[in-house]
Amino acid sequence: MSTSQPQVAPPATGAPTPSSNTQDSTPQPPAIPSESVTRPSANTNANVNQDAPIAAAGTPSPGPNTTTAAAPQATTADEPLSLNDKLNAGDRYWKFKFAVMAVIIITGLVGIGCFAWLMTTRTGASDYYILDSYWGLWPSLISWSISIAWCLICIIVFVVRKRTVHPGVRVSMELLLWLAFIVTALFALFSLQNIMDYGMYGGPDQWGYDYSSSSSHGDYVLAANNTWVWQEDTSYITSPRDCTSRYSVFSEMNFKDCAEQDAFVNKLWAEKPQRARVNLTGVVCQFFGLVLHFVLFVWACVDTHRRNRTKVSKDAEKLAAGIVQTMINNGAIIPPPGQAHMQPGMGQRMYYQVPPQGYPVQHMYMQQVPGQQQQQQPQSAMPQQMGQQGYMVPMQYHPAQQGAGAPGVGVAGPSNEKGAGPRYA
Repeated sequence: MSTSQPQVAPPATGAPTPSSNTQDSTPQPPAIPSESVTRPSANTNANVNQDAPIAAAGTPSPGPNTTTAAAPQATTADEPLSLNDKLNAGDRYWKFKFAVMAVIIITGLVGIGCFAWLMTTRTGASDYYILDSYWGLWPSLISWSISIAWCLICIIVFVVRKRTVHPGVRVSMELLLWLAFIVTALFALFSLQNIMDYGMYGGPDQWGYDYSSSSSHGDYVLAANNTWVWQEDTSYITSPRDCTSRYSVFSEMNFKDCAEQDAFVNKLWAEKPQRARVNLTGVVCQFFGLVLHFVLFVWACVDTHRRNRTKVSKDAEKLAAGIVQTMINNGAIIPPPGQAHMQPGMGQRMYYQVPPQGYPVQHMYMQQVPGQQQQQQPQSAMPQQMGQQGYMVPMQYHPAQQGAGAPGVGVAGPSNEKGAGPRYA
């Protein structure tokens, strides 16, 4: 028989150890943290707490270092502009101007062809007894050539540079061109009149008589078969007709006999309708150039006026922007809310403009203390915060905190310090 006493089994792991004190066995309630109300000091910027949105009850608030990053906006590459868009940006009326210049070029080429044909197919060497005058044709060739070259330069410069020629240069050139076309068009009219008068007064050159050394007289008469026939005056003919004398009407042509002279006269008469039509076409082309260059001249004047007016407006905008920026930097005016995040220089006053929505507050004038870093908020978050609530001035509670024990703006609170007077929250 064993004399050893029974041993108590060790308690299981995690089991509560019995205690002699009954109070220790009673479960203690969890400690409730004491709620402390901290008044903002004079150096506290209340705008930092005010800018944060008020979270609803039961919603977990983010930590002090938690920042809500705005989702980056998707950047899309700009689509390349077409040639038409680039040209429209340079001049929105370029299509109309190109159409006018195209008509000038086409009519100029047609006119050059007409007058060149008239000059190369001249009959004879005399300028007085032929259908079209040489001196009335060649000036038009010069005006057309300069006009075509100028229009091509304007078109090429605009297509290559995507910008028109300077309006002042265009005013000068268009003025000179349409004045030159006035002169050359008049010369072309004289040439046309010379053709139209041929054979109108009974003879190819208003002759009426053909003087020769033997004093024989006669005249060209239009026969029934539409040909010119020499008819002598039989009343006082003293000698036969002589077409080789220097007193003959066509003495400069040096005809061998009168038959050759008659053939030449009828050749001019047969060519008259065609040469008149060609000359008339050239005259019309001359007046096309005159009118269209005048249109371009007026258009260039309008462009010059618009350019000068735009230049003055841009200079005024730059000057006004510089003045406003200087006043903002000097603190003379309040910048808009979108620019309230800008930091002024050290020791410089900063002005915030309070938006009209929300509760009425006064403007805040914050004096930056040297050595104190000013908190700068991202610009992207400013519009969202502004849309949610207004700015607060220092020593002012949020409206949601009114009635929660916080005094209103300008309300005197209790003071525990002697001689300190009432303290404003």
